[in-house]
Amino acid sequence: MVQLFSNGDCLYATTVAKQIKADYPGSHLAWAIAGFCKNIIDENPYVDEVIEINDVPKNDRSAFRKLKKKFQHEKTAGFWDEVFVTQNMDENLAYYDGCIRTGVFHAYPNPITFDRKPVLRLKETEKKNAAAFASLHQLQNYQVRLLFEFAPQSGQLPITKEFAIRLSEELVKDPQVAVILSSAFRINHANKKIIDGSVLTLRETAAVSVYCTHLIGCSSGITWITTSDGAQQLPMVQLINPDTIWQNFVSRDFERFGQSTETIIDLLGLDEEKIKDCLQLCFQDFAAARKKYSQIIPLKFNTSRNIVYNFLCHLQFGCILKHIRTNRQVYGNNVAFYKEVFLAFLFFPFTLLRNILYKRVLKKK
Repeated sequence: MVQLFSNGDCLYATTVAKQIKADYPGSHLAWAIAGFCKNIIDENPYVDEVIEINDVPKNDRSAFRKLKKKFQHEKTAGFWDEVFVTQNMDENLAYYDGCIRTGVFHAYPNPITFDRKPVLRLKETEKKNAAAFASLHQLQNYQVRLLFEFAPQSGQLPITKEFAIRLSEELVKDPQVAVILSSAFRINHANKKIIDGSVLTLRETAAVSVYCTHLIGCSSGITWITTSDGAQQLPMVQLINPDTIWQNFVSRDFERFGQSTETIIDLLGLDEEKIKDCLQLCFQDFAAARKKYSQIIPLKFNTSRNIVYNFLCHLQFGCILKHIRTNRQVYGNNVAFYKEVFLAFLFFPFTLLRNILYKRVLKKK
């Protein structure tokens, strides 16, 4: 199975790995994965071999295609019985329908019959480190223990460290509230209730979730790892950018797979006052906060314009038709979707020319 990155997408693909082992009893499953994501599948009982890939940069279509050809040649030579490419790149972009998990699942040719919950097997050392972290910061002394995902790698929303600290400072004025700021950025704050979570690995953060009561996130790796079977799914406030290029909202994903969204509040944008007021009410009565603050995410198809443009660049007309069929199955004959497809065709020559000129300017620099 080829699923190189990123952390959230690899988590989705753990369900595919489980399905493969059921569909092919007694098989030996090798997972090709980027080095910076391979810790996601540590201890995974459905993965027999890990093939670390470090020479395919993220979003490098050419390098990705070379890797696929390599595995297909190995299959032809008899080294592999089957090769499944679930990575959301190249032809697989046709399966995107507003949720990334569905794209990963559709790229596998057989039905997914198992529970969709991602598989995460924590090591005892990771659980012990999480317990030590909780004890060190005396999390048990606080009624509300908020896990705050900021500086996401998913590109969903540009939350700055300064924003996260300002919001945390307002929240911890309540003596019963502590905030764990979780990112790769080290936080040294004078207030002991504003806790640096950068000392934890992503897997240790999953283990720490069992000591938390709430999550504020933005559909990035920390949000998704708390939905795995190795963590605790928390009542969450998701900060949403409705205009992001790659939409992958938790509530939409849950709805798609028939999961309850009663523990999710969606807030559009970064209105600090609204977020603060919403969270403060969440800590008292989550259902009331959801009723008052949760917003409907507008349905947009701007991603499809980019996908169709990329397919046109490589003359992949069959992929365009597959993308249309995939979205029609979910949204019907949605006029807004067809409009984006039409605009991709209409503006293709101009977009192509602009991109060519832009690349030439960059090369000169």
